[in-house]
Amino acid sequence: MTTLAAPQDERPQDSVRITHAGLLRRRTQQTPDALALLDPPNRHSLIPSAPRRLSFGEADTAVEALAAYFVHLGLMPGDCVAVQLPNLIESPLTLLGAWRAGLTVAAIPMLWRGTEIARVCDMLEPVGLIGASAYAGERPAELLRDVAATRLSVRFVMGFGPDLPDGVSSLDDAVLDGPSPGFIPRANTGPSLVTFTARAGAALVPLFRHEDDLLLQGALSVMALSLDRHDVLLNAFPLTGPVGISAGLAPWLIGGTALVQHDPFDYNVLVRQILTNGATATALPGTVLDRFTADGIFADPQCKLRHVGRVWAAPNLAEHAGAAAPDDRGAFDLYPLGDLACLVERAREGADRGTLPLGTFEIVDGGDVTTFLDTELTNGSESVAKDISIRGPLVPRGRASGAAARDADGFIKTGLHGEARNGRLFVSRDPELVYHGGFTIAASELDGLYQAFPEFLDAASFVLPDPVVGHRIFVAVVPAPSVPVSLDGLHRFLTERSVAPYKFPDKLLVVQEIPRSDDGAILRTKILREV
Repeated sequence: MTTLAAPQDERPQDSVRITHAGLLRRRTQQTPDALALLDPPNRHSLIPSAPRRLSFGEADTAVEALAAYFVHLGLMPGDCVAVQLPNLIESPLTLLGAWRAGLTVAAIPMLWRGTEIARVCDMLEPVGLIGASAYAGERPAELLRDVAATRLSVRFVMGFGPDLPDGVSSLDDAVLDGPSPGFIPRANTGPSLVTFTARAGAALVPLFRHEDDLLLQGALSVMALSLDRHDVLLNAFPLTGPVGISAGLAPWLIGGTALVQHDPFDYNVLVRQILTNGATATALPGTVLDRFTADGIFADPQCKLRHVGRVWAAPNLAEHAGAAAPDDRGAFDLYPLGDLACLVERAREGADRGTLPLGTFEIVDGGDVTTFLDTELTNGSESVAKDISIRGPLVPRGRASGAAARDADGFIKTGLHGEARNGRLFVSRDPELVYHGGFTIAASELDGLYQAFPEFLDAASFVLPDPVVGHRIFVAVVPAPSVPVSLDGLHRFLTERSVAPYKFPDKLLVVQEIPRSDDGAILRTKILREV
């Protein structure tokens, strides 16, 4: 099915299997000097080095060198390496290098700290950890080295950037040394990429993405938007989840476009990239697009955007419709389906934006029909609410059992609730899931973190909607007698436990007791009523 993803004049024979390595090699052979990857202009403020731009020939050489280095270390096909890199050109290069060596990559968000990284190590037992020497004032490679010291599976810690800590080998040196003569790419019959989400009662749920479904995600973007090698993609989302894959990595490989990276979110830098890098396609949160409209960015003669996507990541999608991009900018919608996959759909005139299609989603191209996924509503065993579930070749695989397991019909629950109206799904949130800054968090995990604070007798998380980050996180607490309540104290406690900062609550509310049902479940709606 991925053969349908190649541009019309470049489709291989059906008997030829498309691979990550083959796609990059093909682009290198066809247009070795064409721009492939471009750093954000503020790279020096993240990692102390100048922004870089690579042609396809240069990118392929770097990928080959990284793959050869991984093989030189003795890493075997199917081995897992955990990668924590910002949205700089090293991120796609490392993923492609690992895949060319036959490895599985566990994608770790930059905001994760020791607690979350250690969980990944316990779950997947990676043989290597890869990070950056510095990032926005932090020392990620040093943190990875410290985690590796406590996990027996980790044999290597590698990194990019100057001044790497002792015990961390330089991947910059590996790239400079170049690939070994006669290196042959290795196949990995297992998953290529592991990303993570959460479900009610499950703090860390791995999602196993194989090469075929990753490339099919790119095929969806390319086919839905008619992208080709003349396009320039501006990607503002990390390659640790389906949005970054769908808006950046996968269509870059499939379409042979240029890929411009953006990290972290900075409005002024983003505008500069749009107006100076010739970006023709991007997908951004609705609040950012609305500000673009208000600031006249789309009307600027330097703006070359012909595809403008709204990322519908808020918990109640249709409630945040906002303004649309101008009609001549090719508006489209990008829906993250519970971190499982992304659905890319051209904006439909007169239709409810912020709703999902119900049933089979497919694209007809040149007489060929490609089916990407099916959506349906199912009743959860523990709730009368309707669960949105999906299946199809686009959907990654979970474990055989657990929160991301397929049912007898092949469907996986997305963690989203909804109702059907006129063939579309209107989405609502699961009250036991928190959506904050692009992350899905189990409310029960937050409860446990806050309840562990010794100055609280009891605690529970609750949220309020926010148009920018999705949810604002709050905590209701029952303090110990005669102990002063301090939000700063809780933050220091979480920092000492090396917890990701996006799990820190914004505000604290003192209550006499945490309302619970007869079976002990926290009644979050009752907390909100008290607020």
